Amino acid sequence: MKTGVLGSLNTYNIGDYIQTLAVIKLIGHGYKVLDRERLDSYKDKPRKVIVNGWFMENPLNFPLSNSLTPLFISFHINPSVSNKFLNKNTVKYLLKHQPIGCRDTYTQSLLEKHNIKTFFSSCVTLTFNKKDFMNSSYKKNTALIIGAFDRLKPNVEINKGIYKMLISLIKTPYKFLNYQIKKMIFNQWLKKQNVHLNFAHQVVRKKISSHAEGIKLAEEVLVKIANSDYIITSRIHSALPAVAMGKKVIFINEGLENINHSSRLSGLQSFFKSIKLKDIRMLNFDSITIDVTHKGYSKNIEEIINDFIRN
Repeated sequence: MKTGVLGSLNTYNIGDYIQTLAVIKLIGHGYKVLDRERLDSYKDKPRKVIVNGWFMENPLNFPLSNSLTPLFISFHINPSVSNKFLNKNTVKYLLKHQPIGCRDTYTQSLLEKHNIKTFFSSCVTLTFNKKDFMNSSYKKNTALIIGAFDRLKPNVEINKGIYKMLISLIKTPYKFLNYQIKKMIFNQWLKKQNVHLNFAHQVVRKKISSHAEGIKLAEEVLVKIANSDYIITSRIHSALPAVAMGKKVIFINEGLENINHSSRLSGLQSFFKSIKLKDIRMLNFDSITIDVTHKGYSKNIEEIINDFIRN
């Protein structure tokens, strides 16, 4: 039986396809990319599918089609949809396919409240091998900045009602000032580090319109990570691949206080150096250690997926 991997059409976040590519690298061949949000309407030939990532934009488009046999690994249920998602049908389905490999301890705890057997799997993006992405662009002593300030940029909430929009408008000047001050602190610190600089974005301005486009964009980000020594980011799916590739990582853990964000980090923060921007002035790259505790998790993910595909 052939295997399905999950893509996420119409996303702005390349991180979704970094997760897709991680599974593809483990499977190797004989796969088809399926839209994560439409697994309930799959009508093709029977297929196994690796179910990982964020669930989901359309929480009622679940469970999966009967034509799909799932392996739940690196699975995340976001608090923003958990009440709608964890209805009777979903709980019954997850019980049928337990144990569920959870990407974070928040999801693990949430499922265990429904008596569903779980384990903390961590993320499939911890299985990347830098040899797959290294090329001649490598320059020693390079720091790659990927969306370090994405979470701090002021944003007027125009699609969440008049009240929230007004509150957002009132707070915007303060947020903008805070953003500029912290950016200045960061740039001053960065100038003192005596490293080559490179930049990348994990979020694009135009929605990703095809799986092929998403995978191509993911590869481009991963090549930049592989060919750098230091990664500074506020993006989980840039930080974790960097950890997998043996890079020194500084994770800007700011603007992530809301449970919808903090839940995604639970259990994963121990893999990298996580700081507030005010503390960055006390750091230098030499003081950061390369974490290897992820290797047990990445090996387990590989074994579980390989066993699932073979059997």
